[in-house]
Amino acid sequence: MPFSWGPGAGDPPPRTCPSRFSPFPASLPPADAARRRQLGALAGLSAAAALGLYRAPAHAAEPACRLLVGYGAGGGADHVARLVADALSQDGSLTVVENRPGAAGQIALHEAARASAARPTLLLGTVGSVSIAPLLAQAQPLSLMPLAIIASTPHVLLSSASAPAMHLPALLEDARRHPGEIGYASLGIGSSAHLVGELLCRQAGVQMTHIPYPGSARAMTDLQGGYVPVLVSTLQASLPLMRQGRLRALAVTGTRRSALAPQVATFGEFGIAGMAQQAWYGVLAPSSWTAPQRTALVERLGRVLAAPALHERLHADGAEPVALTGMAAQDYLAGQREVWQQAVALVGARLG
Repeated sequence: MPFSWGPGAGDPPPRTCPSRFSPFPASLPPADAARRRQLGALAGLSAAAALGLYRAPAHAAEPACRLLVGYGAGGGADHVARLVADALSQDGSLTVVENRPGAAGQIALHEAARASAARPTLLLGTVGSVSIAPLLAQAQPLSLMPLAIIASTPHVLLSSASAPAMHLPALLEDARRHPGEIGYASLGIGSSAHLVGELLCRQAGVQMTHIPYPGSARAMTDLQGGYVPVLVSTLQASLPLMRQGRLRALAVTGTRRSALAPQVATFGEFGIAGMAQQAWYGVLAPSSWTAPQRTALVERLGRVLAAPALHERLHADGAEPVALTGMAAQDYLAGQREVWQQAVALVGARLG
């Protein structure tokens, strides 16, 4: 039986309710009432236009562009994607975020690479899905063009603030006395946090047991509950809990301290070399975009990423703006590939 909207043949007549606030009779015929509503709406828009209060969206006739994210809603990549999508939409290019979690970001990456010109699609690229996965033979090279690097964030070694005060030298000394007995958590096998954890063990000459988690939320909860002693994560993911006094940072990666957490020393300050790896977020386009389309989008991204308001929102979210576009973005990713290639060469055998 087909579904119908409205009163049926056997239904009682619609109730009418005269109101002293209504300028129309309660018994006005439905067709006339609808016509009057249309005229009223048009009159309202005309008045608003005359006052300069209404402007038709420039992108009303354009299809929305999808920005695919390879991780679940609420995570660091998702936060950055939504900031950029909002900024692009406000700049006149309607952009919507679609989450495609799974396989360390590879599901979203493959969907973006296969996207047709009929559905404008971009990828929110991350260090794990773009820089690391191909080095671990977890992904085949795909035709995706880097358009922009949005932001970066250092990795951080964390302990629970409720645990007895712990310092990095004491942790490493304990690990030397008890090889393999101390565990460190990360955000999954083959993740950038996993590589940083194994690189720390190698550079410091200690052995700790890796405890992989499928994401940051559960790992942070277990760290606070004392189920794992330390966690390698990104500063972006952990900064809110650090600011609340629930997590304690022992050290960060990078050649200098992060401006977002200047009180936290770098690994280099403790004499541990080679710990400068950063996580990053960027925008990549599939081959279905034409060269003129990519050029126009790069110009728009450059304008959006240079906005002070976006920088403030990225800082508040725990990320450091990078704002590189075009060839500068491609050069950045080429450098990142070398950085992570060196890390994989050093600790690749320990990543299984």
